[in-house]
Amino acid sequence: MTTEQTFEELVQEFISKSKDLIGTESDENLPPWPPAPYDQEGPPYEFSQRITPEFISKYSLTIADDNPLYTDPNYGKKTKYGSQIAPGPVLALVRYPSVHGAQREGGYPLANFISGAAWEFFDVIHSGSKFRSSKTTKEIFEKPGSRGNLVFMTSDNYYWDYHGDLIGKCYGTQIYVPIPSMGTTRVISNERLGEHMMYERKAQQYSKEEIDQTLKDIASMKRRGPETLYWEDVNEGDTVGPLILPPWTLQDQVVYHSCAYATTVWGHFQGDNLAFEPIYHALKAIDKEGALFGSITHPVTGWPSTMNTEHEDALLAVFRGQPGPFDFGVQRSQIPQRLFTDWMGDDGFIRRLQMAFRKPVYYSDTTVYRGEVVKKFKEVQEGEKGEGATPGKKQYHAVGIKYQGLNQVGEAQVIGTGTVYLPSREAGPVDLPIPHPARPPFVSYETFYRDWY
Repeated sequence: MTTEQTFEELVQEFISKSKDLIGTESDENLPPWPPAPYDQEGPPYEFSQRITPEFISKYSLTIADDNPLYTDPNYGKKTKYGSQIAPGPVLALVRYPSVHGAQREGGYPLANFISGAAWEFFDVIHSGSKFRSSKTTKEIFEKPGSRGNLVFMTSDNYYWDYHGDLIGKCYGTQIYVPIPSMGTTRVISNERLGEHMMYERKAQQYSKEEIDQTLKDIASMKRRGPETLYWEDVNEGDTVGPLILPPWTLQDQVVYHSCAYATTVWGHFQGDNLAFEPIYHALKAIDKEGALFGSITHPVTGWPSTMNTEHEDALLAVFRGQPGPFDFGVQRSQIPQRLFTDWMGDDGFIRRLQMAFRKPVYYSDTTVYRGEVVKKFKEVQEGEKGEGATPGKKQYHAVGIKYQGLNQVGEAQVIGTGTVYLPSREAGPVDLPIPHPARPPFVSYETFYRDWY
């Protein structure tokens, strides 16, 4: 490992080497290596998990959605889909939505966070589906922040089912924050912990009046379900929601592991689905391959560790410049879809869904999601013949929605936009799949991070 380089030089090296990856297939989150019984050839790469009824039900609950369309196979059979379906953002488990840039033994002195995602969906995901994926680095740029320049990376992700049909795309954004107290590695020494905190906020304490109001808001939540919402009955200015997430707990946090890290090669490689003494052996065994085992010394126990649990461990969150446990951004990228599906009902279809993260969700934070219909329009989608494409030309009746999720102190944790296709009394139901070319063009950050309808 080179020790002569300065903090500033390493930050610039990270940016330069990450730019060398633009246009190349990412090697992150690939299938298990041989002799695992999965196709090792790619791209596209095979996802090891079939989207079974049990998996869909379990997954849906990890993103706060108990919609029977997702959790009850018998309910799904009675809908126009003929089966249980999965929320579109489940594709984030098929392949993590964003890239992490250049790697180096010991890591680069920047803290990373997934900062948003923009989804395009072309069809629903039926129970029993199996997927392949491709992930490519597309954009790397800098933007000024309150603590200096921030580095943004955007990836282009494709998700095909085993019929070769393109079901969805995602443009994932990772943000990198240079942390001077990291020095010349990815982690902060115990002696410098707390020097560069990104936020200062203690766990929230709620009054009885605040608790009563939150419970009242939860009782006001409604799910349209089988009641059809027609495009003709929607007007600009209509409200969407609310969707209330009560104070964030450790259970809300770690339950996501049961469907995410436990089913991916990343989790297997890094040991996220292990515990106790076996995780020590697993991490130590792969340390020679560049893992960061031992790079963190637990500030209380003195035990060698890794950055794996910086999110959920109250004592290790400080290594990421956070005052306490904070949510997984990738989990947050999947939660807002419920705001849309509860409002539009079983017969609507989320065509586009974008979110940009602002403040983390900290332990004890309440989140209130609300939206507004800001655009009502018709749009034509055209496809082509060929593998992975859907031919034809169809007109859809669409609404554009702007939404945000605010915490209990009024900070925006997520803001975003979305496009929903609705049935029309005149034109009939939403006709799926959506026509599209085999390789829909990349949508840049400058396009989707604003009003992407």
